[in-house]
Amino acid sequence: MNGARTVMLCVLLCVVAAHTAAPARAGDRVRAERIFVEAQKALSRGEMERAESLLEDALTADPSFTSSIWQLAQIYEKRGMLEHARELLIRGIEQEPGASWAREKLAALETTLMQRLLENARDCMESGEYGKAIPKLGLYLGIEPHDPVPLLMIGRCHLALGNLETAREYLMQAGELAPSDPNIGSLLAEVRRKIERSSVERLVAAASAILENPSPDRKEKAIAALEAVLSVDPRNAWAQERIEELRSTDATPGTAHRAPDQEKLGFEASGAAPSGAAGFVKRNIIAILAILSLAALSIFTALRLGKRPPKGAYPLSGNLALVPIVDIVALLNGNLRTGRLDIEAPRGRGEICFDTGEIIHARWKGTDGKKAFGRIMEQRSGTYVFTDEPSGSKRTISEPFSVLLLFMNRGDESPAALLEKGARESEKLFTS
Repeated sequence: MNGARTVMLCVLLCVVAAHTAAPARAGDRVRAERIFVEAQKALSRGEMERAESLLEDALTADPSFTSSIWQLAQIYEKRGMLEHARELLIRGIEQEPGASWAREKLAALETTLMQRLLENARDCMESGEYGKAIPKLGLYLGIEPHDPVPLLMIGRCHLALGNLETAREYLMQAGELAPSDPNIGSLLAEVRRKIERSSVERLVAAASAILENPSPDRKEKAIAALEAVLSVDPRNAWAQERIEELRSTDATPGTAHRAPDQEKLGFEASGAAPSGAAGFVKRNIIAILAILSLAALSIFTALRLGKRPPKGAYPLSGNLALVPIVDIVALLNGNLRTGRLDIEAPRGRGEICFDTGEIIHARWKGTDGKKAFGRIMEQRSGTYVFTDEPSGSKRTISEPFSVLLLFMNRGDESPAALLEKGARESEKLFTS
């Protein structure tokens, strides 16, 4: 019943709009007046729905008959259909611009309607129904377009839905109307961070896809993709290292390696890039810390077992409660080891296979690939053993370790920061 009424109202309003500028014919007005009288009789008998239907018929016969417009608007308001009542009041004022009482009625109704729309939108947002809140806030803005509150709320909704560019547009409009509101500034900063992070992730994925199929004719394309990563994230260690590797292949006997740009290495534009031993240490600080930590870990393991590692072997074992799994993987990656890392934790068993430091396979229970690697990295207790014999496992992971960390990390730390932090904590643990 309500759905049919709504459709009927939409048709009625379209008819009113189409005939607003056209004078009613005498026959139409007479028919509309007769129907209006029948509607008044129905109201006197308390037949609200009957009166509503008759008034809609009267306006279909003569859309400019303001008596039916005012009466029907009053019925809609009593039924709580404030949006429909507002539309009819606006139509009536267009017919009778001098109806000051109708203007006062419209202003009071719009105040009530805006308050209701704002409350309904807040309820939707609290329950996570952001898509339902947006139309209500849009209707509010149709009444009061210069209120920063609904603009801010729409920005929050789009941010929650992942529509970052749309969220930024609404928040910028809100900021122009309320420049001193700290909430708008903090939300805009969050949107910019997410846009930047999303952009970096897309660029890293594109560069990684090119690097998976290296060939001489794709080398310049790969460098361009890596430089695009650095243009958004100048301190991205993975992109810096891959560019250095690609450019170093240009060197021939008797010629010097082309040095990467200072800006792409993260140096200040006004300062000179470090050279010599100091420059080498600064550029390779993460790898150096990883190697030192790995050596300390090997010595610690050998001392704990009471014997020296056999020549040519690379045994490594320990307890995950003492050494986090991310540190072990970072050390093996940084030292370019080949072999298999077996993990036995209370929740199950798993393995990670390395080929010259790169992770090529992971298995946790019955799962292979990146998902298994992620589950292994969540383990906080258990034991690990690494053997440097080739595993012979099929390749189920193609991304570099730094890229795996990038997609797994949900905090503000970059993969380079995680690697450096892991190496530093491992060194501190085993030297103490």
